Amino acid sequence: MFFPIPEPVRRQAKSPHELAMVNLLLFNLVMLIALLAGSFVEKDSPMASYRVLAVAVPLGGSLAIIAYSFLRARRTALAGPWFLAAHWRLATGRYLVLLMVYLAGGGLIALAWLLAHAQKQAGMQDMMFIALQRVAIAPMLIALMVLIMLASGALYQAQRGEVPERLLRRFPPPPDLTGADTEFASGTPSA
Repeated sequence: MFFPIPEPVRRQAKSPHELAMVNLLLFNLVMLIALLAGSFVEKDSPMASYRVLAVAVPLGGSLAIIAYSFLRARRTALAGPWFLAAHWRLATGRYLVLLMVYLAGGGLIALAWLLAHAQKQAGMQDMMFIALQRVAIAPMLIALMVLIMLASGALYQAQRGEVPERLLRRFPPPPDLTGADTEFASGTPSA
């Protein structure tokens, strides 16, 4: 649904999605690539000692941005324009999906570690862990790509003064703000 939102508020409503894009591309994609690349590093390689650091630093950055986004969404919901608060809520809702996917992926990697350590032979332990770790990374990468596409679409929606119907049901606009099925141009419905 489209709403007659002033241009400055539309620009501000793009901020949570731009921040999400930076987070997804700069931190999360790098983290997943580091996690995948770490599975190819030999134990006696000089790079082996950096595997954890290569995953922990982007993960920490990502979690910091996610925490900031939730705080900003809460603050905007209490004392900001409804349209801006709706777009912060949309971005944080997608972060919840990301966190659930990472929890599931982390659970799969933990399961891989447990199953690998149940093996008697050291060679089988390594092979089992690496194989299951790579299997766990695939759904996380797919979810990340989907979330990047959704954030890109949300940027476009914010620019047009649009709020998804699903979000409107959970976070309705104030009574004095009426929407339309067609895009508004300069405060009037377009023909």
